[in-house]
Amino acid sequence: CRVAEILQFSCPIETSGNGAQRFHCFPLPRLFKLCPGQPAVEITRTVKIDASTGEVDIPEDADQQLPKAKLWKDVAR
Repeated sequence: CRVAEILQFSCPIETSGNGAQRFHCFPLPRLFKLCPGQPAVEITRTVKIDASTGEVDIPEDADQQLPKAKLWKDVAR
C-alpha cells in the first residue's frame, strides 16, 4: 500500500470591521491509503502530522482504526 496526499483549501468569507468582505483561505491536507485492488481509505484522522516538518507518523494499529472501505458500486443508499 502507499499513502497519497491531496491539499484541499477551505475559503470562508470574512467581514472586516468596515463591512468589507474577502475570502480567507487555509489549506487542509488529506491523506489516503491506496492499496492495489481496494478502495482508497482516508487516514487523515488516524495519523499524526508534524506541522513544522510535514512528517507523517502512521500508528502501527492504524488498520484497526480505519473504517471498512467499499467500492462505489457496492454503496447502497
